[in-house]
Amino acid sequence: MEEKPKILVVDDMDANRSMLRTFLTPLGYTVVEAEDGVQALTVFNRERPDLLILDLNMPNMDGFEVCKTLKSDPKTKVVPIIVITGLADDRNHLKALENGADDFLAKPFNIHFLKARLKSLLELKRLHDQNLEYQDSLKQSNISLMQRVISTQDITIIALAKLAEFRDPETGEHLERMREFAGIVALELSKRPEFESYITDQYVENIYKSMPLHDIGKVGIPDNILLKPGKLTEEEFEIMKRHSTIGGDAISAAIKPIGSGESFLDMGRVIAYHHHEKWNGRGYPKGLSGEDIPLSARIASLADVYDALTTKRVYKPAFDHEKARSIIVEESGQSFDPVIVDAFIKKEKEFIGIKEKYKDRETGSN
Repeated sequence: MEEKPKILVVDDMDANRSMLRTFLTPLGYTVVEAEDGVQALTVFNRERPDLLILDLNMPNMDGFEVCKTLKSDPKTKVVPIIVITGLADDRNHLKALENGADDFLAKPFNIHFLKARLKSLLELKRLHDQNLEYQDSLKQSNISLMQRVISTQDITIIALAKLAEFRDPETGEHLERMREFAGIVALELSKRPEFESYITDQYVENIYKSMPLHDIGKVGIPDNILLKPGKLTEEEFEIMKRHSTIGGDAISAAIKPIGSGESFLDMGRVIAYHHHEKWNGRGYPKGLSGEDIPLSARIASLADVYDALTTKRVYKPAFDHEKARSIIVEESGQSFDPVIVDAFIKKEKEFIGIKEKYKDRETGSN
């Protein structure tokens, strides 16, 4: 049986620790506690938790020092730390992040935001641990260096994508559907004479691998906008639109040391930047139109809209395939490349199959 994730709650107030324990235990987490920073390090070394929830203002050793101590040690720096504190001003927020905190919530905090943060950070920790175990096993085998690099890339890209996905609990199986939708459209397009030399097997593999990174920039969007249950205001939508630039810039920075090229990361950068561009030039962030929009981003745009239409969101019910199809066909030549719409129509049975295969699981209200 898989072990429950272990969370160390560090707070000098008994009531705060009790409240967090009451919330976390029914979610399937094992909770251990410490009432100050010194005790936190002792309990950490004994219990080896998967994540810390940490107060800042404590006797003996404050939360800043706990963060700094754990994050300066290569053996413990990968354990995520969520700061929950009444010291909610920007100066303390920045200081906590500078000392290594992975996330910051001000008291009183939204319990649903904490739940989303726990899922994302624990998933990243799990993937990191899985990667280390896998690398250890590879050292004992004769698997080639290339296979080792590819496996590491795959784990890394999913870890990055999940960070954005788990911040928005409504996205469900979105990443899996997106990569499948994009893959079948790319394969269909490869049959056309104008694409047969451009859409190679490597291209199809790259778009499948990189598609989960399309919304990685959402990690930079504030919770009150990203998780807002109603319609965004005009000002809020302008902030939401920044996720495409944030994501593209982040991937650009990641690949700069190794150089760009025809790789899945380079394609992921292009998709992150441009998957909200529209064929008629009325999209964002650059207002590109027609074939000035990279092909991979044009494919991502249709896949993303189809998935949004056919899944339930706080602001709309899930539309059936026929309604989604009619909307996409109506937008051919406006939002979408007509050639890609044609490929979608030819493969619509596969779209329906993917939609059913990766149907979102119902989640509770905790």
